[in-house]
Amino acid sequence: MLDNPEQPVDINWWRPGGKAWFTPLHQAAWHGASPDVVTGLVGRGALRSLRDAKGRTPYDVFTERHDRDTPLKAEVAKLLAPPPTPLSDRRIEALDRNLAAVIDGRIRGVLYDGRNPREVLRYPSVGFLHEVPGEKLWFPVPGMYGGFNIVLRDGGLDVQSWCRVVGGSGQAHRITIDGAVLTDEGFV
Repeated sequence: MLDNPEQPVDINWWRPGGKAWFTPLHQAAWHGASPDVVTGLVGRGALRSLRDAKGRTPYDVFTERHDRDTPLKAEVAKLLAPPPTPLSDRRIEALDRNLAAVIDGRIRGVLYDGRNPREVLRYPSVGFLHEVPGEKLWFPVPGMYGGFNIVLRDGGLDVQSWCRVVGGSGQAHRITIDGAVLTDEGFV
């Protein structure tokens, strides 16, 4: 399925309705998959820094469930290890908090019949963006007919958001560990 361009499948999705938030790489780690399987998933874009509902990376899941007492298991553990990040845990927490505040500011009270959007949506964490330098994270928001385009740049985030059915709804923010600043609006 992952190699079929006609299949709408992303290597980093978790099972719809699943509460564990296991991606295919988390599943491979859980089951102690072979180095070939792990290499194949990572080669197709599986992110080793994505966390499940308990905050575990695939590496964490693997090391909790399997001893690394054989060369094969040690190789799998090495393949699952997330790449080093230039972001400290403190910086990731601050950026996540400030990104969530921007998302809340755009959708709280507007969508989901007044429910807290954090109870409806899984807000993105920027803790894996170092793994895809220069790439954008698209966070679609159901009911918004748009969403948030997020880029890690210079230790902070450049975020654009819009609702494609509301002219002039675009907003751009620069998010740092100190907060968020609106840098542009009215586009889209």
